[in-house]
Amino acid sequence: MTLMRESWILIAICMADLLTTLGLLADKNVFEGNPLMKFYLDLGVGMFIAVKLILVVMPLFLAEYSKQFSPVFVRSMLRLAIVVYIGAYTLLFAGVNLRPLAAEIINPDRQVSAVATAPNR
Repeated sequence: MTLMRESWILIAICMADLLTTLGLLADKNVFEGNPLMKFYLDLGVGMFIAVKLILVVMPLFLAEYSKQFSPVFVRSMLRLAIVVYIGAYTLLFAGVNLRPLAAEIINPDRQVSAVATAPNR
């Protein structure tokens, strides 16, 4: 079975997200912004990686299986998933990272308590 281009794009986005998250988490001043994935990260890096991969592989498996019945619909839904994934990632990243920066710009004399804290381990 050959994977659709959209499936490869989603896999690439997910891998980039996973690798950047793991790389950034090496800095103790960074935290996982997605509450669901933070829960699994708190259970351990291995669990975090496993859940992240399962949450990508299972839907893609179903999509690839379903394309034999309705290829146009599946391709459209995968394209929508790409847009939603990038949009959610961008909004979450901006919300977590730009909020403290904006508070510092608006009121530079006030000590801003960092939103990003290292996970308690």
